[in-house]
Amino acid sequence: MKKVDIIRIEKDHRKHMQDMVAHEVSLRLAINELEPLILPCSGTHVNEMLTGYLFTNGYIETVGDIQSLDYDMQNQTATVTLDPNKMMLDGFKWDARIQLPAHQVIDIMREFSGLSHRFQQTGGVHSAAEATDKGIKKYFDDISRHNAIDKIIGWNMMNNEPFEDKCLLLTCRISRSIIQKAVKAGFPMIVSTSPPTDQALTIARNNQIALAGFVREERMNIYNGADSFGEMRS
Repeated sequence: MKKVDIIRIEKDHRKHMQDMVAHEVSLRLAINELEPLILPCSGTHVNEMLTGYLFTNGYIETVGDIQSLDYDMQNQTATVTLDPNKMMLDGFKWDARIQLPAHQVIDIMREFSGLSHRFQQTGGVHSAAEATDKGIKKYFDDISRHNAIDKIIGWNMMNNEPFEDKCLLLTCRISRSIIQKAVKAGFPMIVSTSPPTDQALTIARNNQIALAGFVREERMNIYNGADSFGEMRS
């Protein structure tokens, strides 16, 4: 994070003050010595982010497919060596399922909204987390919503954690590109503070993913898989 000088206008009054903004890194990622890709990110939890990125973008099936992974945040560079003959498999399991009553989802999301200190200070990052019926297990944040999800997926892969008993928690709109990451990983449930797009909803229905959005305060919209959310408590 970085402190900057700003002018705040409130009710026609101007006030000079300082505010916090999120730090952005333009990480140059070279895969198998090819032309580097530019990944805008926060520069934190790079191992998890790159592992998740490689998986969700079809470069690897498992962590073992990574022959080497090195990064230098001072120079904002990363190099990865992979087996070029590997093809990624779809990670979704059709028997994957999780039951989270609606009242528990609301309680979990209330806790989730307070986890990111960087969001509280800057308002400039997205968060992603995973939860079971025991509560939140892990969370990450990043300036990119895609990176935040890749970090969760990468952490699971690096720690041999299954996806099929987890709910993916998000602070972003659920778009096609977002839900495709969840499908490849195998999350059976997605819950967000924002809604899905029509294409994302179609993908959720085709893959039997329970999907809820606009989870705020004491309300939520269930877009698919209502049975997975049970009933609201009285």
